[in-house]
Amino acid sequence: MALTPVVFNDDNEPTRVTLPGPAGPVDAESYSVYRPDLGEPVDAADIGMELTWADVTSRTRRVPLVPAWMLSAHTRRATIRALANDVGYYAAFHALRGPKYGGKLLIYAPRGMYRLARRVLRWASAEEGNWGLRQHAADHNDAYTWQSLNRTRSKESKPRWMLLGAAGTATCVGGMVLELSGAIPLIGWYAAAAAAVAVAAQAGKPVDKPITDRVTNTPKFTKLTAEQVRGALVSLRLAGLTDSGQVDFPSPIHRDGPGWLARVNLPLGIEAVKAIEKRAALSSALRLPVDQVWPSAGPEHAGQLDLWVGYQPASKMGTPRWSLLADNAVTSVFEETEFGSDERQRPVTTTGFARSFLGGGQPGSGKSYAGRSLALAWSLDPTVEFKIAEFKGTGDFLDFEPLCSTYVVGVDDEAIRQGGAILAWALAEAERRGKRILAAKKAGLAPEGKVTPELARQRGSGLHPIVLIFDEVHELFAADKDAADAAERLIKRARALGIIVVLLTQIPDKTSLPPNITRCVTNRWCLSVQGQQENDMILGTGAYRRGITGTVYRPVVDAGWGVMTGGPTPVSVRSQYPTPQESAAIIARAIALRGGVRPVGNDLPQARDLLADLVAVCGDNGQHWSVAAPALAERWPAAYPAITAEALSDMARALGVPSLGVKIAGKVLKGYRHADLTKILAGRAQP
Repeated sequence: MALTPVVFNDDNEPTRVTLPGPAGPVDAESYSVYRPDLGEPVDAADIGMELTWADVTSRTRRVPLVPAWMLSAHTRRATIRALANDVGYYAAFHALRGPKYGGKLLIYAPRGMYRLARRVLRWASAEEGNWGLRQHAADHNDAYTWQSLNRTRSKESKPRWMLLGAAGTATCVGGMVLELSGAIPLIGWYAAAAAAVAVAAQAGKPVDKPITDRVTNTPKFTKLTAEQVRGALVSLRLAGLTDSGQVDFPSPIHRDGPGWLARVNLPLGIEAVKAIEKRAALSSALRLPVDQVWPSAGPEHAGQLDLWVGYQPASKMGTPRWSLLADNAVTSVFEETEFGSDERQRPVTTTGFARSFLGGGQPGSGKSYAGRSLALAWSLDPTVEFKIAEFKGTGDFLDFEPLCSTYVVGVDDEAIRQGGAILAWALAEAERRGKRILAAKKAGLAPEGKVTPELARQRGSGLHPIVLIFDEVHELFAADKDAADAAERLIKRARALGIIVVLLTQIPDKTSLPPNITRCVTNRWCLSVQGQQENDMILGTGAYRRGITGTVYRPVVDAGWGVMTGGPTPVSVRSQYPTPQESAAIIARAIALRGGVRPVGNDLPQARDLLADLVAVCGDNGQHWSVAAPALAERWPAAYPAITAEALSDMARALGVPSLGVKIAGKVLKGYRHADLTKILAGRAQP
């Protein structure tokens, strides 16, 4: 906005100026004034600002017309289920103790009737307070005072006795009338008698002995209040937060699923992650179990905290029933599939196509079963082929072997070699698929240059989904230095080709988990880790400072819990943990969906040795990659289907074969030398 010039008088004070048009004269004090001796004005001028009702109401946070828990079918079911569970438990608890309560009523009721009658008679006689004063006068031989007090008592008691007599007469007459007229059935009289006995028993029971037993042995948590939240946050002793008045609530505390959600704005300069780190201290301040208190970063800024407190601990809520346990469940890697649930017991879903997954955490965090939840979800897609390599050696994925075209288990040299061979094969497969998709795009079958569900289901297309799972992948990367590079190249190229890569590791550092892999992976799942460095190695640099952290989870106790990124927002998710019987049922249905036939697909040629085969197709000096690739495909088509020169070069370099210029028949092209192959084979033969 342009500045309006202002005229100064002799006393160096601004005078009135007149604006042309309808604005009329305006005080100069209302303008932003440019003074050469003071510099440019800092605040924007207010001239010309016209507020409307929409401007005012747009700054107002309106409370939703309908409570938040009623807006979602899931939260409605969770809330009603929690209320029904409480009502049912209370009813069953007290019903089982009915005989005990009846005995207490029979014992306390006579005593209570005596106490009530005595209390009524003392009231009618106006003896409360008066008797003590009369006794004091008698003790001091003060007859005048005694007589005065007695006259007062008599005067007060007369209308009380009349009222008591009238009430008794009316009760008796009314009861007789109701009995003779039959207006009240017999059960009504029994109910009235039971109520009278209950009232008498309540009056006759000892003060420290209630008639009914306590349902819980600890204070029952009923509702999260602002006072509780403020007190808990102040108790954390965060720098800059010393008074409960510094805590602001941008929206009311409300029900959210099976619990309460408090959205809090912390004081200026305090990050939500500082409070998230102190989850145990928060639970202590709220006097609730740790797995009942779930702090997370708010959606608006780094200083906003979402504190969700469940009706009961997560360990007691149990895992929601998995939709895939239904007898008719079928999935597709191209569609959202449920694999876990969040702390509010809402299902968490993901697709498999065009995604890759990295799961990490310390021992006991539940990595293997997190990977199993994804594998079980995709096993019900009958077009999926699995290749699984687990370097733990305990067979955590052994029951998936009937679904695998390649299954590797162990930590020995052969298992490491086969794991690297899977990556080398997948690179070659990606090259082959790229050419097929290019042909499909030219034919109008893949308009986006990606595998489509139709192409994946088409028999013989060679574009069916392939899921590669590497459990404890740090063992492979540590033993095979080229495997990490191969994994990085594969993750970059495989997304559009129907190849889904899942990496699971427990030692996140720059050696076992190169940063380039983290940057390429779309979905990162951080389970329990010890510190910021491990957290950011999995979730990416800066995740911890944004409040996206797995440091709040405890190994073993919170096994399966982690925070996952890659969706619309980061989410705390607990992987599905089906029983062995439920897992067996899912895998049995997966086998049935495939017609009971073990997938062989493009299985790894276990009997073939790439180095030996390269020797077989090269001359005395060596061979060009462009010549060796078709030669291998021609001699062993099952082992090297549609392999290209680029893919062959990648596979050979992963085994230590250098790629360099080789002169053959007067032409110098990229290839390999016979002497290099001989040297590598000789070194392999030595003990």
